[in-house]
Amino acid sequence: MGTVLIAYRNHADAADYSGGGWSAELPAANLADRQPSRVARTASSGIADTSVDLDFGAQKPVRFVALVRHNLTQSGRWRLRLALTAEFTEPLLDTGWMAIWPVATPFGVGVWGEFHWGGRLPSEEAATYGIAAIHVLPVPVIARHLRLELDDPDNPDGHLQAGRLVVGPAWQPRVNLQYGWSIEQVDDSRTVRSRGGQSYVDVQPKYRRLRFAFDFLERDEVFGHAYELERLKGVGGDLVVMADPDDLQHRHRHTVYGVLAETSPIANPTFGRFAKAFTVDELL
Repeated sequence: MGTVLIAYRNHADAADYSGGGWSAELPAANLADRQPSRVARTASSGIADTSVDLDFGAQKPVRFVALVRHNLTQSGRWRLRLALTAEFTEPLLDTGWMAIWPVATPFGVGVWGEFHWGGRLPSEEAATYGIAAIHVLPVPVIARHLRLELDDPDNPDGHLQAGRLVVGPAWQPRVNLQYGWSIEQVDDSRTVRSRGGQSYVDVQPKYRRLRFAFDFLERDEVFGHAYELERLKGVGGDLVVMADPDDLQHRHRHTVYGVLAETSPIANPTFGRFAKAFTVDELL
């Protein structure tokens, strides 16, 4: 199991957006909105329109990039470049074109009779997850500019869109989360039974809730990250938590883009070690 990864500082929030061709009503700057239902939408699905450049305003560390709730198809691709200058002539990172959908079902594994081309999720199932494209850099890169390029010219919608862009550093603690972490589907739908015995359901969207805790954080980690995360975000700021970054088959199931459902104290149960619990509710 990989060490949990938490991204809670987002350079996309205050960046300047330029380039590409984006809808006037749904501009690229909507990618800085924490609510993923407020999408940014390109003017067309042509390659000339489907890119955007971000200027962070200063050199900043980047280790994690996520594009949340996009509409690209299974053949869609994305490319990331990081640079010190806006010309990108000498990029610090160039991922090249990458498949934007995760491989969730290895070849030969899955339900009998089902076949997912390339092991990628069918679009109907992906829609229920608010599928996100995620790229984790092996080591942080200090950059000022990011170029995000998308490629899906045959998209049936005639445009490309996404709900949120997360780009910034990531925290992976020295000691992983404790066993006992959990993820659940929260359904706030209400059921009312009539006098005749029929059930009527006020259906509400389901969302995921991820609970996890650390018991052996060092002083610098607990105050440099756990404390700062809760101080900066409270219960309104967004973050991304990957419970197991190495689990490629199920990563889309236990990676949550959301907000803290509650605040909780930092405890000091033993000398030199600190404990902290988190509960993250998914943003839809």
